[in-house]
Amino acid sequence: MLVENFKEWACSFSGCDGGDADSPVWTCGIEWGYSKGRQATEEEYQAILRKYYSEELPDEIARGAFEPEKYHYFEKERLRFRYVRQMSKLYGALNGMNVENVDDDSCREWKLFHMNLYPIAFPYEADSLWDEYKLADVTGLESKQIYRTWCLLRRFPWISEQVRKNKPKLVIGTGVGYLTDFIVCCGGSGIVDCIHMETIVGSKENPVTSTRTLYWTKVSEETTLAVIPFPSGRYGLNSNALVQKFGDRIREIAGF
Repeated sequence: MLVENFKEWACSFSGCDGGDADSPVWTCGIEWGYSKGRQATEEEYQAILRKYYSEELPDEIARGAFEPEKYHYFEKERLRFRYVRQMSKLYGALNGMNVENVDDDSCREWKLFHMNLYPIAFPYEADSLWDEYKLADVTGLESKQIYRTWCLLRRFPWISEQVRKNKPKLVIGTGVGYLTDFIVCCGGSGIVDCIHMETIVGSKENPVTSTRTLYWTKVSEETTLAVIPFPSGRYGLNSNALVQKFGDRIREIAGF
């Protein structure tokens, strides 16, 4: 049985960073990573995780529906994170800029809303963490697989309704391995007739190591969904050339 208020909490923008939902551009990650800080020891990090799962997460759920803060997503203190910096460059390309010219000042007032598919933070994807931190007791869901399925059936329709309500021009999902999740989350039960797949080459000099895949579709008359590789990492959008070409192509697709 679900714990009290879990449905209200999960069927809201829980697990989201926030920003401005009135923005023409929304971005959607998978889930908060809860990565280890550079200065934290392993013992300190494990203590932080235990506190999150045993105290902070239950408190969040008990409060019910979550209202994300409204602010400019590309605030200076956030740009120290590589994910945010890469997304600021992609946003600049959407606006016709050369990504090498994007800096803290140029993106200060850009409006963007950032959400996540799933509301609970995990340092990595292993399902074993669900048992390790006794999340069945915290949520009422017996396993992480059941949690994912529950979100598919309950949370995703709620988010897709917010997409229909707010009508962003573009939603960018980060992580091509979650293509199905992004489509269901943003498109709901609507029929997506055509999912496009395009190959983007960042560098002609190194096509093997700079080739990535872009997926896109229309989830409504107003909204285009583009699903891109994670904006960092070995197989992600890890160069200015790749970010530029993805941004330029998405700008054409979405009609910016």
